[in-house]
Amino acid sequence: MPFLRPDLADLPAYRRPPEAEEGRRLHMNEAAEGWPEAARMALLARLRDLPFHRYPERQAELTERLRKRLGAPEGGLLLGPSSGALLDLVAMAGLRPGDEAAVPDPGFSLYPLLARRHGGRTRPVPQGTGFPLAPWFEALDCRQLWITLPNNPTGAWVTPEDLEPLLEAAAARPEPPLVVLDEAYAEFAPATHRLAVDRYPNVLLLRTFSKALASAAWRLGYFLGDPALIGRLATLQLPYSLPAASLEALDVALDFAADFDVAVRAIPGRRDRLAASLKAHRAAPSAANFLHIAPDPSDPLEAAGLKVRRLPGSDAARVTVGTEEETAATAAALGGTLPAPRPSARRRLLVLDIDGVLIDADRSFMEAVSRALGDLRPALPWSDEIFRAFKRVGGFNNDFRLAAGALALAEEFGDGDLLPVLAEAQGRGFPRLEARMRALEPRAQAAVQKHYADTVRLERPLATRAELEITGWDLAVLTGRPPEELELAWRVLDFRLPAVCDAAPHLRKPEPAGLLQLADAFRAEEVLFVGDTVDDAACLRAAATLRAEVAWRFAAVGPDRARFAEAGDLQSATLRDLLPMLSQELP
Repeated sequence: MPFLRPDLADLPAYRRPPEAEEGRRLHMNEAAEGWPEAARMALLARLRDLPFHRYPERQAELTERLRKRLGAPEGGLLLGPSSGALLDLVAMAGLRPGDEAAVPDPGFSLYPLLARRHGGRTRPVPQGTGFPLAPWFEALDCRQLWITLPNNPTGAWVTPEDLEPLLEAAAARPEPPLVVLDEAYAEFAPATHRLAVDRYPNVLLLRTFSKALASAAWRLGYFLGDPALIGRLATLQLPYSLPAASLEALDVALDFAADFDVAVRAIPGRRDRLAASLKAHRAAPSAANFLHIAPDPSDPLEAAGLKVRRLPGSDAARVTVGTEEETAATAAALGGTLPAPRPSARRRLLVLDIDGVLIDADRSFMEAVSRALGDLRPALPWSDEIFRAFKRVGGFNNDFRLAAGALALAEEFGDGDLLPVLAEAQGRGFPRLEARMRALEPRAQAAVQKHYADTVRLERPLATRAELEITGWDLAVLTGRPPEELELAWRVLDFRLPAVCDAAPHLRKPEPAGLLQLADAFRAEEVLFVGDTVDDAACLRAAATLRAEVAWRFAAVGPDRARFAEAGDLQSATLRDLLPMLSQELP
Protein backbone atom coordinates (compact mmCIF):
# COMPACT_ATOMS: atom_id res chain seq x y z
CA MET A 1 0.00 0.00 0.00
CA PRO A 2 2.14 2.89 -1.26
CA PHE A 3 -0.25 5.45 0.21
CA LEU A 4 0.57 4.28 3.79
CA ARG A 5 3.76 4.70 5.80
CA PRO A 6 6.12 1.81 4.96
CA ASP A 7 7.72 1.91 8.42
CA LEU A 8 4.39 0.85 9.94
CA ALA A 9 3.86 -2.12 7.60
CA ASP A 10 5.09 -4.63 10.15
CA LEU A 11 3.63 -2.91 13.23
CA PRO A 12 1.40 -5.49 14.93
CA ALA A 13 -1.96 -4.44 16.34
CA TYR A 14 -2.27 -4.47 20.12
CA ARG A 15 -3.70 -7.81 21.24
CA ARG A 16 -4.14 -9.11 24.73
CA PRO A 17 -2.07 -12.22 25.47
CA PRO A 18 -3.90 -15.56 25.48
CA GLU A 19 -5.99 -16.09 28.59
CA ALA A 20 -8.34 -18.65 30.10
CA GLU A 21 -11.89 -18.40 28.81
CA GLU A 22 -13.50 -18.47 32.24
CA GLY A 23 -12.49 -17.36 35.71
CA ARG A 24 -12.15 -14.45 38.10
CA ARG A 25 -10.40 -11.45 36.51
CA LEU A 26 -7.01 -11.34 38.23
CA HIS A 27 -5.18 -10.71 34.98
CA MET A 28 -6.14 -7.12 34.08
CA ASN A 29 -4.95 -5.05 37.07
CA GLU A 30 -8.42 -3.63 37.57
CA ALA A 31 -9.78 -2.29 40.84
CA ALA A 32 -10.74 -5.06 43.22
CA GLU A 33 -14.21 -3.64 43.82
CA GLY A 34 -16.72 -1.72 41.73
CA TRP A 35 -18.39 1.57 42.49
CA PRO A 36 -20.16 2.11 45.82
CA GLU A 37 -23.90 1.82 45.33
CA ALA A 38 -24.55 5.46 46.22
CA ALA A 39 -22.03 6.64 43.62
CA ARG A 40 -23.46 4.31 40.99
CA MET A 41 -26.99 5.57 41.57
CA ALA A 42 -25.83 9.20 41.49
CA LEU A 43 -24.18 8.64 38.12
CA LEU A 44 -27.16 6.77 36.68
CA ALA A 45 -29.38 9.68 37.66
CA ARG A 46 -27.14 12.03 35.70
CA LEU A 47 -26.93 9.76 32.67
CA ARG A 48 -30.71 9.51 32.54
CA ASP A 49 -30.90 13.24 31.85
CA LEU A 50 -27.73 13.58 29.78
CA PRO A 51 -28.42 15.17 26.36
CA PHE A 52 -27.00 12.46 24.10
CA HIS A 53 -27.45 14.60 21.01
CA ARG A 54 -25.01 17.29 22.19
CA TYR A 55 -21.23 17.43 22.16
CA PRO A 56 -19.52 17.06 25.55
CA GLU A 57 -18.79 20.51 26.99
CA ARG A 58 -17.48 19.81 30.51
CA GLN A 59 -13.79 18.99 29.90
CA ALA A 60 -12.56 22.45 30.91
CA GLU A 61 -14.74 22.45 34.02
CA LEU A 62 -13.56 19.02 35.18
CA THR A 63 -9.96 19.85 34.34
CA GLU A 64 -10.22 22.88 36.61
CA ARG A 65 -11.76 20.87 39.44
CA LEU A 66 -9.01 18.30 39.21
CA ARG A 67 -6.28 20.95 38.86
CA LYS A 68 -7.30 22.66 42.08
CA ARG A 69 -7.64 19.36 43.91
CA LEU A 70 -4.09 18.35 42.95
CA GLY A 71 -2.48 21.72 43.63
CA ALA A 72 -1.38 22.30 40.02
CA PRO A 73 -0.78 25.74 38.48
CA GLU A 74 -3.21 27.16 35.96
CA GLY A 75 -2.68 25.27 32.71
CA GLY A 76 -0.67 22.57 34.48
CA LEU A 77 -3.07 19.63 34.00
CA LEU A 78 -4.29 17.86 30.88
CA LEU A 79 -7.23 15.48 31.11
CA GLY A 80 -7.36 12.83 28.43
CA PRO A 81 -9.05 9.65 27.19
CA SER A 82 -6.86 7.13 29.06
CA SER A 83 -3.23 7.34 30.09
CA GLY A 84 -2.26 5.41 26.96
CA ALA A 85 -3.82 8.07 24.73
CA LEU A 86 -2.00 10.78 26.66
CA LEU A 87 1.32 8.98 26.27
CA ASP A 88 0.57 8.79 22.57
CA LEU A 89 0.49 12.62 22.55
CA VAL A 90 3.96 12.68 24.13
CA ALA A 91 5.31 10.36 21.45
CA MET A 92 3.64 12.42 18.73
CA ALA A 93 4.97 15.70 20.10
CA GLY A 94 8.50 14.66 20.95
CA LEU A 95 9.73 11.65 18.99
CA ARG A 96 11.22 12.37 15.58
CA PRO A 97 12.00 9.51 13.17
CA GLY A 98 14.72 7.40 14.77
CA ASP A 99 14.49 9.05 18.22
CA GLU A 100 14.63 6.73 21.20
CA ALA A 101 12.43 6.50 24.26
CA ALA A 102 14.01 4.58 27.13
CA VAL A 103 11.52 2.15 28.71
CA PRO A 104 11.82 -0.38 31.53
CA ASP A 105 12.44 -4.02 30.60
CA PRO A 106 10.25 -5.78 31.59
CA GLY A 107 7.66 -3.07 31.12
CA PHE A 108 4.24 -2.14 29.80
CA SER A 109 3.67 -3.86 26.46
CA LEU A 110 2.00 -0.78 24.94
CA TYR A 111 5.16 1.37 25.10
CA PRO A 112 6.93 0.02 21.96
CA LEU A 113 3.75 0.32 19.91
CA LEU A 114 3.26 3.95 20.89
CA ALA A 115 6.84 4.87 19.98
CA ARG A 116 6.69 3.05 16.63
CA ARG A 117 3.44 4.79 15.68
CA HIS A 118 5.33 8.08 15.50
CA GLY A 119 8.58 6.88 13.96
CA GLY A 120 10.47 6.44 17.22
CA ARG A 121 12.12 3.46 18.83
CA THR A 122 12.29 2.14 22.36
CA ARG A 123 15.53 1.38 24.16
CA PRO A 124 14.91 -1.31 26.80
CA VAL A 125 16.47 -0.51 30.19
CA PRO A 126 17.13 -3.81 32.04
CA GLN A 127 15.32 -3.92 35.37
CA GLY A 128 14.79 -7.56 36.36
CA THR A 129 12.23 -7.78 39.16
CA GLY A 130 13.64 -4.70 40.91
CA PHE A 131 14.14 -1.16 39.66
CA PRO A 132 17.88 -0.44 39.57
CA LEU A 133 18.53 3.17 38.61
CA ALA A 134 22.10 2.84 37.32
CA PRO A 135 20.99 1.69 33.81
CA TRP A 136 18.77 4.76 33.53
CA PHE A 137 21.76 7.08 33.87
CA GLU A 138 23.18 5.34 30.79
CA ALA A 139 19.95 6.11 28.92
CA LEU A 140 20.00 9.89 29.50
CA ASP A 141 21.04 10.42 25.88
CA CYS A 142 17.57 9.23 24.80
CA ARG A 143 15.01 11.76 23.66
CA GLN A 144 12.51 10.61 26.29
CA LEU A 145 12.52 8.44 29.43
CA TRP A 146 9.31 6.58 30.26
CA ILE A 147 9.72 5.50 33.88
CA THR A 148 6.95 3.37 35.36
CA LEU A 149 6.71 3.54 39.16
CA PRO A 150 5.49 1.11 40.38
CA ASN A 151 6.60 -0.90 37.38
CA ASN A 152 4.35 -3.20 35.40
CA PRO A 153 4.55 -6.24 35.52
CA THR A 154 6.89 -6.49 38.54
CA GLY A 155 5.50 -3.93 41.00
CA ALA A 156 9.01 -2.60 41.68
CA TRP A 157 9.25 0.97 43.01
CA VAL A 158 11.84 3.49 44.21
CA THR A 159 11.42 6.33 46.67
CA PRO A 160 11.34 9.99 45.60
CA GLU A 161 14.62 10.50 47.45
CA ASP A 162 16.31 7.69 45.51
CA LEU A 163 14.95 8.93 42.17
CA GLU A 164 16.11 12.50 42.78
CA PRO A 165 19.71 12.08 41.48
CA LEU A 166 18.41 10.74 38.16
CA LEU A 167 15.99 13.65 37.75
CA GLU A 168 18.76 16.11 38.62
CA ALA A 169 21.10 14.51 36.09
CA ALA A 170 18.43 14.60 33.38
CA ALA A 171 17.62 18.26 34.03
CA ALA A 172 21.31 19.22 34.01
CA ARG A 173 21.96 17.96 30.48
CA PRO A 174 22.42 20.58 27.71
CA GLU A 175 19.30 19.17 26.05
CA PRO A 176 17.33 17.53 28.88
CA PRO A 177 15.28 14.48 27.92
CA LEU A 178 11.58 14.56 28.64
CA VAL A 179 10.98 12.33 31.68
CA VAL A 180 7.53 10.76 31.89
CA LEU A 181 6.80 9.31 35.34
CA ASP A 182 4.01 6.82 34.68
CA GLU A 183 2.21 6.48 38.02
CA ALA A 184 -0.67 4.27 36.94
CA TYR A 185 -0.35 2.38 40.24
CA ALA A 186 0.78 5.24 42.48
CA GLU A 187 -2.17 4.91 44.87
CA PHE A 188 -0.84 1.56 46.12
CA ALA A 189 2.74 2.74 46.75
CA PRO A 190 4.15 4.13 50.02
CA ALA A 191 4.47 7.59 48.43
CA THR A 192 4.09 9.33 45.08
CA HIS A 193 6.49 11.44 43.01
CA ARG A 194 4.11 14.41 42.98
CA LEU A 195 6.69 16.95 44.22
CA ALA A 196 8.99 16.42 41.23
CA VAL A 197 6.64 18.16 38.81
CA ASP A 198 7.00 21.75 40.03
CA ARG A 199 10.75 21.40 40.41
CA TYR A 200 11.61 20.00 36.99
CA PRO A 201 10.00 21.50 33.84
CA ASN A 202 11.11 18.43 31.84
CA VAL A 203 9.09 16.04 34.04
CA LEU A 204 5.55 14.90 33.28
CA LEU A 205 3.49 12.91 35.77
CA LEU A 206 1.02 10.50 34.15
CA ARG A 207 -1.89 8.97 36.06
CA THR A 208 -5.11 7.09 35.48
CA PHE A 209 -8.46 6.78 37.24
CA SER A 210 -8.76 3.09 36.36
CA LYS A 211 -7.59 1.99 39.80
CA ALA A 212 -7.84 5.05 42.05
CA LEU A 213 -11.53 5.62 41.24
CA ALA A 214 -12.40 2.11 39.98
CA SER A 215 -13.13 3.66 36.58
CA ALA A 216 -11.35 1.57 33.96
CA ALA A 217 -14.58 1.53 31.92
CA TRP A 218 -14.55 5.34 31.58
CA ARG A 219 -11.02 5.53 30.08
CA LEU A 220 -9.72 8.68 31.75
CA GLY A 221 -6.23 9.78 32.72
CA TYR A 222 -4.28 12.99 33.17
CA PHE A 223 -0.89 14.64 32.89
CA LEU A 224 0.60 17.01 35.45
CA GLY A 225 3.46 19.20 34.26
CA ASP A 226 4.86 22.60 33.44
CA PRO A 227 2.05 24.73 31.95
CA ALA A 228 4.11 25.54 28.85
CA LEU A 229 4.66 21.82 28.17
CA ILE A 230 1.07 20.89 28.97
CA GLY A 231 -0.12 23.65 26.65
CA ARG A 232 1.88 22.24 23.75
CA LEU A 233 0.47 18.77 24.32
CA ALA A 234 -3.07 20.12 24.64
CA THR A 235 -2.88 21.53 21.11
CA LEU A 236 -2.51 17.97 19.82
CA GLN A 237 -5.61 16.67 21.56
CA LEU A 238 -8.60 16.34 19.26
CA PRO A 239 -11.65 18.42 20.20
CA TYR A 240 -14.42 16.67 22.11
CA SER A 241 -12.22 13.63 22.64
CA LEU A 242 -13.68 12.94 26.11
CA PRO A 243 -17.20 11.47 26.03
CA ALA A 244 -19.85 13.26 28.06
CA ALA A 245 -20.60 10.13 30.06
CA SER A 246 -16.95 9.77 31.09
CA LEU A 247 -16.83 13.38 32.24
CA GLU A 248 -19.99 12.91 34.31
CA ALA A 249 -18.49 9.74 35.78
CA LEU A 250 -15.36 11.60 36.85
CA ASP A 251 -17.38 14.37 38.47
CA VAL A 252 -19.45 11.88 40.47
CA ALA A 253 -16.44 9.74 41.39
CA LEU A 254 -14.64 12.78 42.81
CA ASP A 255 -17.73 13.49 44.92
CA PHE A 256 -17.34 10.01 46.39
CA ALA A 257 -13.52 10.01 46.58
CA ALA A 258 -13.52 9.05 50.26
CA ASP A 259 -15.47 5.85 49.54
CA PHE A 260 -13.14 4.81 46.73
CA ASP A 261 -10.13 5.56 48.93
CA VAL A 262 -11.19 3.02 51.54
CA ALA A 263 -11.04 0.22 48.97
CA VAL A 264 -7.73 1.43 47.53
CA ARG A 265 -6.02 1.60 50.93
CA ALA A 266 -7.05 -1.99 51.71
CA ILE A 267 -5.04 -3.37 48.79
CA PRO A 268 -1.39 -2.98 49.98
CA GLY A 269 -2.04 -4.91 53.19
CA ARG A 270 -3.91 -7.64 51.32
CA ARG A 271 -1.10 -7.78 48.72
CA ASP A 272 1.55 -8.23 51.40
CA ARG A 273 -0.49 -10.89 53.19
CA LEU A 274 -0.80 -12.82 49.93
CA ALA A 275 2.96 -12.60 49.37
CA ALA A 276 3.56 -13.90 52.90
CA SER A 277 1.21 -16.87 52.31
CA LEU A 278 3.18 -18.32 49.40
CA LYS A 279 4.93 -21.61 50.18
CA ALA A 280 6.27 -23.07 46.93
CA HIS A 281 6.35 -19.73 45.11
CA ARG A 282 7.99 -16.36 45.66
CA ALA A 283 6.70 -12.87 44.99
CA ALA A 284 8.92 -9.97 44.01
CA PRO A 285 8.61 -6.93 46.31
CA SER A 286 5.65 -4.95 45.00
CA ALA A 287 4.24 -1.47 45.55
CA ALA A 288 1.36 -1.99 43.10
CA ASN A 289 -1.99 -3.81 43.18
CA PHE A 290 -0.46 -7.01 41.83
CA LEU A 291 2.31 -9.50 42.48
CA HIS A 292 4.96 -10.91 40.13
CA ILE A 293 4.98 -14.57 41.20
CA ALA A 294 7.48 -17.29 40.24
CA PRO A 295 7.66 -20.12 39.37
CA ASP A 296 4.72 -19.58 37.05
CA PRO A 297 1.55 -20.25 39.09
CA SER A 298 -0.85 -19.96 36.16
CA ASP A 299 -1.90 -23.60 35.88
CA PRO A 300 -3.07 -24.15 39.47
CA LEU A 301 -4.68 -20.71 39.60
CA GLU A 302 -6.57 -21.18 36.35
CA ALA A 303 -7.67 -24.63 37.52
CA ALA A 304 -9.14 -22.87 40.55
CA GLY A 305 -11.04 -20.44 38.31
CA LEU A 306 -8.63 -17.51 38.65
CA LYS A 307 -7.42 -15.85 35.45
CA VAL A 308 -3.88 -14.43 35.68
CA ARG A 309 -1.44 -12.82 33.26
CA ARG A 310 1.17 -15.29 32.02
CA LEU A 311 4.47 -13.55 31.24
CA PRO A 312 5.96 -15.04 28.05
CA GLY A 313 9.69 -15.64 28.17
CA SER A 314 9.77 -15.99 31.93
CA ASP A 315 8.72 -18.61 34.43
CA ALA A 316 6.39 -16.16 36.16
CA ALA A 317 2.92 -14.60 36.09
CA ARG A 318 1.39 -11.32 37.20
CA VAL A 319 -1.47 -11.78 39.65
CA THR A 320 -3.79 -8.89 40.49
CA VAL A 321 -4.83 -8.52 44.12
CA GLY A 322 -8.60 -8.88 44.08
CA THR A 323 -11.21 -8.91 46.82
CA GLU A 324 -10.53 -10.57 50.17
CA GLU A 325 -12.38 -13.67 48.94
CA GLU A 326 -10.43 -13.82 45.66
CA THR A 327 -7.12 -13.30 47.43
CA ALA A 328 -7.88 -16.08 49.91
CA ALA A 329 -8.72 -18.34 46.96
CA THR A 330 -5.41 -17.41 45.31
CA ALA A 331 -3.47 -18.32 48.44
CA ALA A 332 -5.34 -21.61 48.80
CA ALA A 333 -4.78 -22.58 45.14
CA LEU A 334 -1.02 -22.14 45.73
CA GLY A 335 -1.02 -24.27 48.89
CA GLY A 336 -1.13 -21.48 51.45
CA THR A 337 -3.52 -19.76 53.82
CA LEU A 338 -4.11 -16.03 53.62
CA PRO A 339 -3.22 -14.47 56.99
CA ALA A 340 -5.99 -12.59 58.74
CA PRO A 341 -6.03 -8.83 58.12
CA ARG A 342 -4.39 -6.63 60.70
CA PRO A 343 -5.15 -2.99 61.47
CA SER A 344 -2.92 -0.74 59.38
CA ALA A 345 -1.30 2.41 60.69
CA ARG A 346 -3.07 5.59 59.64
CA ARG A 347 -0.92 7.69 57.29
CA ARG A 348 -0.41 10.87 59.31
CA LEU A 349 1.54 13.81 57.92
CA LEU A 350 2.93 16.65 60.03
CA VAL A 351 3.53 19.72 57.84
CA LEU A 352 5.61 22.49 59.35
CA ASP A 353 6.08 26.12 58.44
CA ILE A 354 9.69 27.23 58.89
CA ASP A 355 9.76 30.82 60.11
CA GLY A 356 8.19 31.09 63.54
CA VAL A 357 7.67 27.31 63.76
CA LEU A 358 10.92 25.46 63.00
CA ILE A 359 13.16 28.53 63.16
CA ASP A 360 13.03 31.70 65.22
CA ALA A 361 13.47 34.03 62.25
CA ASP A 362 11.42 37.07 63.30
CA ARG A 363 14.39 39.21 64.20
CA SER A 364 16.25 38.15 61.07
CA PHE A 365 13.45 38.99 58.61
CA MET A 366 12.27 42.06 60.50
CA GLU A 367 15.77 43.45 60.31
CA ALA A 368 16.21 42.53 56.63
CA VAL A 369 12.90 44.14 55.66
CA SER A 370 13.63 47.22 57.78
CA ARG A 371 17.03 47.72 56.16
CA ALA A 372 15.60 47.13 52.67
CA LEU A 373 12.86 49.73 53.16
CA GLY A 374 15.47 52.08 54.57
CA ASP A 375 17.28 51.76 51.24
CA LEU A 376 14.19 51.97 49.04
CA ARG A 377 12.02 54.46 50.95
CA PRO A 378 14.11 56.23 53.64
CA ALA A 379 11.30 58.60 54.69
CA LEU A 380 8.84 55.77 55.48
CA PRO A 381 8.43 55.23 59.26
CA TRP A 382 8.95 51.57 60.05
CA SER A 383 8.78 49.40 63.18
CA ASP A 384 8.41 45.80 64.29
CA GLU A 385 4.75 46.51 65.05
CA ILE A 386 4.09 47.54 61.44
CA PHE A 387 5.79 44.33 60.27
CA ARG A 388 3.49 42.25 62.53
CA ALA A 389 0.45 44.25 61.43
CA PHE A 390 1.14 43.28 57.80
CA LYS A 391 1.19 39.59 58.83
CA ARG A 392 -2.22 40.01 60.51
CA VAL A 393 -3.78 41.45 57.36
CA GLY A 394 -3.23 38.18 55.45
CA GLY A 395 -1.61 37.71 52.08
CA PHE A 396 1.79 38.92 53.30
CA ASN A 397 3.33 35.66 54.47
CA ASN A 398 6.12 36.22 51.92
CA ASP A 399 8.41 39.02 53.13
CA PHE A 400 9.30 40.18 49.60
CA ARG A 401 5.60 40.80 49.05
CA LEU A 402 5.40 42.46 52.46
CA ALA A 403 8.17 44.91 51.55
CA ALA A 404 6.52 45.54 48.18
CA GLY A 405 3.22 46.13 49.99
CA ALA A 406 4.85 48.72 52.24
CA LEU A 407 6.22 50.54 49.19
CA ALA A 408 2.84 50.44 47.43
CA LEU A 409 1.04 51.79 50.51
CA ALA A 410 3.59 54.58 50.86
CA GLU A 411 2.96 55.55 47.24
CA GLU A 412 -0.79 55.53 47.88
CA PHE A 413 -0.97 57.15 51.33
CA GLY A 414 2.38 58.92 51.70
CA ASP A 415 5.16 58.46 54.24
CA GLY A 416 2.95 58.39 57.31
CA ASP A 417 2.02 55.84 59.96
CA LEU A 418 0.81 52.68 58.23
CA LEU A 419 -0.72 51.10 61.33
CA PRO A 420 -4.22 52.64 60.92
CA VAL A 421 -4.26 51.66 57.24
CA LEU A 422 -3.30 48.08 58.09
CA ALA A 423 -5.79 47.81 60.91
CA GLU A 424 -8.62 48.85 58.59
CA ALA A 425 -7.54 46.32 55.95
CA GLN A 426 -7.59 43.24 58.22
CA GLY A 427 -9.29 40.39 56.40
CA ARG A 428 -9.63 42.42 53.18
CA GLY A 429 -6.12 43.28 52.06
CA PHE A 430 -5.46 45.77 49.27
CA PRO A 431 -6.91 44.35 46.03
CA ARG A 432 -6.70 47.70 44.23
CA LEU A 433 -2.93 47.76 44.81
CA GLU A 434 -2.33 44.15 43.74
CA ALA A 435 -0.86 44.99 40.33
CA ARG A 436 1.43 47.64 41.81
CA MET A 437 2.69 45.25 44.51
CA ARG A 438 3.51 42.63 41.88
CA ALA A 439 5.43 45.22 39.90
CA LEU A 440 7.40 46.32 42.98
CA GLU A 441 8.17 42.83 44.27
CA PRO A 442 11.32 42.08 42.20
CA ARG A 443 12.93 45.30 43.43
CA ALA A 444 11.86 44.59 47.01
CA GLN A 445 13.13 41.00 46.79
CA ALA A 446 16.58 42.09 45.67
CA ALA A 447 16.85 44.59 48.52
CA VAL A 448 15.60 42.19 51.21
CA GLN A 449 17.82 39.32 50.05
CA LYS A 450 20.87 41.60 50.06
CA HIS A 451 20.38 42.31 53.77
CA TYR A 452 19.13 38.83 54.64
CA ALA A 453 22.56 37.45 53.71
CA ASP A 454 23.75 39.23 56.86
CA THR A 455 20.72 38.99 59.16
CA VAL A 456 20.36 35.20 58.73
CA ARG A 457 23.00 34.87 61.47
CA LEU A 458 20.29 35.96 63.95
CA GLU A 459 18.22 32.80 63.34
CA ARG A 460 18.10 29.79 65.63
CA PRO A 461 16.31 26.43 65.41
CA LEU A 462 13.24 25.77 67.56
CA ALA A 463 13.21 21.94 67.30
CA THR A 464 15.54 19.08 66.41
CA ARG A 465 14.88 16.31 63.94
CA ALA A 466 14.95 13.76 66.79
CA GLU A 467 12.17 15.68 68.56
CA LEU A 468 10.07 15.63 65.39
CA GLU A 469 10.64 11.97 64.57
CA ILE A 470 9.61 10.76 68.01
CA THR A 471 6.01 11.71 67.14
CA GLY A 472 5.85 8.88 64.59
CA TRP A 473 4.29 11.15 61.95
CA ASP A 474 5.60 11.59 58.42
CA LEU A 475 7.33 14.97 58.21
CA ALA A 476 7.33 17.71 55.57
CA VAL A 477 7.74 21.47 55.23
CA LEU A 478 5.56 24.13 53.60
CA THR A 479 7.25 27.50 53.70
CA GLY A 480 6.89 30.97 52.26
CA ARG A 481 10.64 31.07 51.65
CA PRO A 482 11.86 30.97 48.05
CA PRO A 483 14.19 28.10 47.05
CA GLU A 484 17.44 29.95 47.77
CA GLU A 485 16.31 30.92 51.28
CA LEU A 486 15.07 27.40 51.95
CA GLU A 487 18.68 26.29 51.47
CA LEU A 488 19.73 28.75 54.19
CA ALA A 489 17.07 27.31 56.50
CA TRP A 490 18.49 23.80 56.14
CA ARG A 491 21.84 25.14 57.30
CA VAL A 492 20.28 26.69 60.37
CA LEU A 493 18.34 23.51 61.17
CA ASP A 494 21.15 21.10 60.26
CA PHE A 495 18.64 18.71 58.67
CA ARG A 496 16.36 18.54 55.61
CA LEU A 497 12.79 17.42 55.06
CA PRO A 498 10.67 17.01 51.92
CA ALA A 499 9.48 20.53 51.22
CA VAL A 500 7.32 22.80 49.11
CA CYS A 501 8.44 26.42 49.04
CA ASP A 502 7.40 29.72 47.46
CA ALA A 503 8.82 28.89 44.02
CA ALA A 504 5.79 29.92 41.94
CA PRO A 505 2.59 31.95 42.43
CA HIS A 506 0.35 28.90 42.94
CA LEU A 507 2.60 27.75 45.80
CA ARG A 508 2.38 31.01 47.75
CA LYS A 509 0.29 30.81 50.90
CA PRO A 510 -2.62 31.29 51.48
CA GLU A 511 -2.98 29.29 48.24
CA PRO A 512 -3.51 25.63 49.29
CA ALA A 513 -1.54 24.01 46.44
CA GLY A 514 1.53 23.22 48.56
CA LEU A 515 -0.49 21.38 51.20
CA LEU A 516 -2.43 19.47 48.55
CA GLN A 517 0.78 18.38 46.86
CA LEU A 518 2.25 17.17 50.15
CA ALA A 519 -0.91 15.22 51.02
CA ASP A 520 -0.69 13.52 47.61
CA ALA A 521 3.05 12.88 47.86
CA PHE A 522 2.72 11.15 51.24
CA ARG A 523 -0.62 9.43 50.52
CA ALA A 524 -1.74 11.06 53.76
CA GLU A 525 -5.04 10.26 55.44
CA GLU A 526 -4.55 12.91 58.12
CA VAL A 527 -2.65 16.19 57.78
CA LEU A 528 -1.73 18.52 60.63
CA PHE A 529 -0.27 21.84 59.52
CA VAL A 530 1.58 23.87 62.13
CA GLY A 531 1.71 27.58 61.31
CA ASP A 532 2.06 30.98 62.94
CA THR A 533 0.19 33.35 60.60
CA VAL A 534 -3.30 33.98 59.29
CA ASP A 535 -2.08 32.90 55.83
CA ASP A 536 -1.02 29.51 57.20
CA ALA A 537 -4.48 29.00 58.70
CA ALA A 538 -6.22 30.10 55.49
CA CYS A 539 -4.05 27.73 53.46
CA LEU A 540 -5.15 24.76 55.57
CA ARG A 541 -8.82 25.67 55.44
CA ALA A 542 -8.74 26.07 51.67
CA ALA A 543 -7.09 22.65 51.26
CA ALA A 544 -9.81 21.05 53.39
CA THR A 545 -12.52 22.26 50.99
CA LEU A 546 -10.79 20.67 48.00
CA ARG A 547 -9.96 17.22 49.37
CA ALA A 548 -12.60 16.33 51.91
CA GLU A 549 -11.48 12.68 52.16
CA VAL A 550 -8.33 13.83 54.02
CA ALA A 551 -8.66 14.71 57.72
CA TRP A 552 -7.19 18.22 57.94
CA ARG A 553 -6.20 19.96 61.19
CA PHE A 554 -4.47 23.25 61.95
CA ALA A 555 -2.16 23.95 64.88
CA ALA A 556 -1.61 27.63 65.69
CA VAL A 557 1.64 28.54 67.42
CA GLY A 558 3.36 31.78 68.31
CA PRO A 559 2.35 34.93 70.18
CA ASP A 560 -0.37 35.89 67.65
CA ARG A 561 -2.07 32.48 67.62
CA ALA A 562 -5.32 33.61 69.27
CA ARG A 563 -5.92 36.04 66.39
CA PHE A 564 -6.26 33.36 63.70
CA ALA A 565 -7.02 30.09 65.52
CA GLU A 566 -10.55 28.74 65.25
CA ALA A 567 -12.59 26.24 67.23
CA GLY A 568 -11.11 22.79 66.74
CA ASP A 569 -7.58 24.05 66.06
CA LEU A 570 -4.72 23.05 68.31
CA GLN A 571 -2.90 25.91 70.01
CA SER A 572 0.52 26.05 71.60
CA ALA A 573 3.10 28.70 72.39
CA THR A 574 5.79 26.83 70.43
CA LEU A 575 6.22 23.76 68.26
CA ARG A 576 8.26 22.13 71.02
CA ASP A 577 5.32 22.51 73.41
CA LEU A 578 2.99 20.97 70.80
CA LEU A 579 5.03 17.87 69.98
CA PRO A 580 4.16 15.76 73.07
CA MET A 581 0.47 15.90 72.05
CA LEU A 582 1.27 14.37 68.66
CA SER A 583 2.66 11.14 70.10
CA GLN A 584 -0.87 10.23 71.18
CA GLU A 585 -4.32 10.37 69.62
CA LEU A 586 -5.43 13.95 69.11
CA PRO A 587 -8.73 15.09 70.65
